[in-house]
Amino acid sequence: MHALLRTVSDRHRTPTVPHMNAMSVVLFASTRHPDLQALVSALEAGVGPTHVALSAKEAFQAWEAAPRSLLLLDLRGGDEEGLQAAQSLRKACSRARSLCLLPTGLGPAPEADGVLRPPIFLDEVVRWCSRASLGPLGEEILADMAAGLSHEIGNPLTSLLLQIELLKADPSLKKVAEHLTPLEESARRIQTVVEDVTRAALRQPVRVNDIRLEQFLKQTSQCLGERSPELMDKLEITCEDTAIHVDGGLLSGALADVWEYLFRAGEGHETLSVKGAAVASGPVRIRHRAHTPRLPTDAAARLFTPLWARQALGLPEGLSLTTARNAFRRHGGDMRARSDGEQLIVEAILPATTQTSLSFKK
Repeated sequence: MHALLRTVSDRHRTPTVPHMNAMSVVLFASTRHPDLQALVSALEAGVGPTHVALSAKEAFQAWEAAPRSLLLLDLRGGDEEGLQAAQSLRKACSRARSLCLLPTGLGPAPEADGVLRPPIFLDEVVRWCSRASLGPLGEEILADMAAGLSHEIGNPLTSLLLQIELLKADPSLKKVAEHLTPLEESARRIQTVVEDVTRAALRQPVRVNDIRLEQFLKQTSQCLGERSPELMDKLEITCEDTAIHVDGGLLSGALADVWEYLFRAGEGHETLSVKGAAVASGPVRIRHRAHTPRLPTDAAARLFTPLWARQALGLPEGLSLTTARNAFRRHGGDMRARSDGEQLIVEAILPATTQTSLSFKK
């Protein structure tokens, strides 16, 4: 399919340079359906110019002409054939920020940054697109910086660490080897910083499934238990159970990062209070309350700033609060922190009205 899309002749292709920002949304609709015109009107009013394409080839051509456009895959009127076309289109436009609208019973969804299932509300679609279009250049710059760091610093560091290992293994250099350890530790610290920036720039596609909130929190506790079994007895979890539609694996790993960090910010004997709740007209909130004496007083305002959490407390390799928050933002939610006296309150939020989120059952 990718090769087929690439065969569009030059004489039919819109020039790319003069029109880089010519459209805000490329909308691929697998077929026309009664709600399509309302969607287009809402996008044009709330986001910007919208190009409607009824074929994957036309959608790819439109996106290639304006590669900063959002890609919206509307499969509500389609079938398995339309789903396959959307999957091929998504692979061809791998750099596009994408949102997929799915009908009931069709799946699995194409890999996308967001997936909405019925009930789908126009204001939620517009809000998602508006937020996604606010800072595309910033994300591209961060991705370019991460790639540059990996190439210019990460690769030489890997080579340096290999040379250090070879020197330490040489019996004739025993006196030199003992002086190499501080150098090796510094190199690995720099390597960890490069990896942190790379993870913060990573696009995290969302593939949602039905799951209960209670089951999700249990899955998160199991994820934490695999890393640090001794922390399990210090978790206090209460939950008002509800159905949610999330990428359980992605969010469980992200939330386990937050739990582990909050434990490490304590003095070793504190418990972590976790409360999951949902109301019919509002978002699902997973609220964490922890005593964090090891963090500075301004921690709430800076907790999710890239690299700050590592600098403030020190983190094991692979733990990133910035990446954890990005996972919730990929679902249309967020992660926020505030101080409450000597305690830190962290809320993980998932939106209420649509899929990336939740359907509520009383």
